[in-house]
Amino acid sequence: MADKRVQLSLDDDEIELEELIDSRQSFKTSPEQTKRLAEASQKHGFTSREPTKKRRKVSPYTAQFGGKCREGMKQLFQEIGDRMKTYDTETLELAILALIEKEKLNDLKKAYNNILTK
Repeated sequence: MADKRVQLSLDDDEIELEELIDSRQSFKTSPEQTKRLAEASQKHGFTSREPTKKRRKVSPYTAQFGGKCREGMKQLFQEIGDRMKTYDTETLELAILALIEKEKLNDLKKAYNNILTK
């Protein structure tokens, strides 16, 4: 026969959560307290969760573009971007522009420039 569970006796004392929280209490700290807290935190190895860098601007690259390539082509493409100090998206745009100019596709160059100015 299974053991009978012991009942919690919470029925006698109702707990009101609002009694446990002082809604008038302010959680703001003074600049002096904030400074002391930061120093103590740093001393004990805690780091701030505040962002240390500003966020980058929103990327204009929103459309997906992908496809298969030959083995090693992706690495070559990324090496080109590394040497040019550009992201893959910028490298691709510059490659498209170079191809348009090489093939003298002037009508497509206008379309390319229109896309960039949006």
